[in-house]
Amino acid sequence: MFLKRLAFWFSLSLLLFSVQRSSASHSMGSDLTYQCLGGNTYQVTLSFYRDCVGVPADGWADILIQSSCYPAFYLTLDPIPGTGQEITPICSTEVTTCSGGTYTGIQEYVYTGTVTLPGPCADWTFSYNLCCRNAAITNINLPANSLMYIFATLDNTSGICNNSPVFSNKPVPFVCLGQQFCFNHGAYDPDGDSLVYQMITPLDQAGLGVTYLAPFNALNPLSSSPAMTFNPANGDICMTPTNLEVTVMAVLVN
Repeated sequence: MFLKRLAFWFSLSLLLFSVQRSSASHSMGSDLTYQCLGGNTYQVTLSFYRDCVGVPADGWADILIQSSCYPAFYLTLDPIPGTGQEITPICSTEVTTCSGGTYTGIQEYVYTGTVTLPGPCADWTFSYNLCCRNAAITNINLPANSLMYIFATLDNTSGICNNSPVFSNKPVPFVCLGQQFCFNHGAYDPDGDSLVYQMITPLDQAGLGVTYLAPFNALNPLSSSPAMTFNPANGDICMTPTNLEVTVMAVLVN
């Protein structure tokens, strides 16, 4: 199986005092995973990370499920009880925009639902598309007009109960200007499968990536000296930021 984690969002700490945000955008990142419950029944979970200055999070999430073997259909995920908690990684004495303050605030919304697939197929895709990305993003063109597309795939033809990789770390770290910082997704596979990581262009919709502003690209998504490094074996991302930026990047986990 493989799962794509989109979008991995960075904010440099000094940026928090100067950015102007659009109230129409709110998407900072998201994870999509599935857990096998037996047979062809799966629990699908979406974690969505919201900019507290943006529009409210949706009360549900529609996941498109499709394959080459069966007609496509939607699964509606419902929010779990108590979802929408603030997860901003700042000192407890500071007040974020989630509570009327000035520091950038982040909330996590978790949606879940259960689906029984109609049968085996080698190319099941679970996907989620949302408008729009955070207007404060500085490394892609027209971020407030860009959609966010994430997906996970499944091959259930073997009859084995297969689970997607899951992530133990939130994809919204704050990084200090001029200080080395390394981030790891904390990904693991419940089935014990080995994982390999790849930096890719974040998707606007299926098969269509966002447009990076020069000189940025999927492998060089932010200003860093020395240049940002990425370890495909364990997913470590290390950088020493040199500019105030809000950057988006994507990591594919196989």
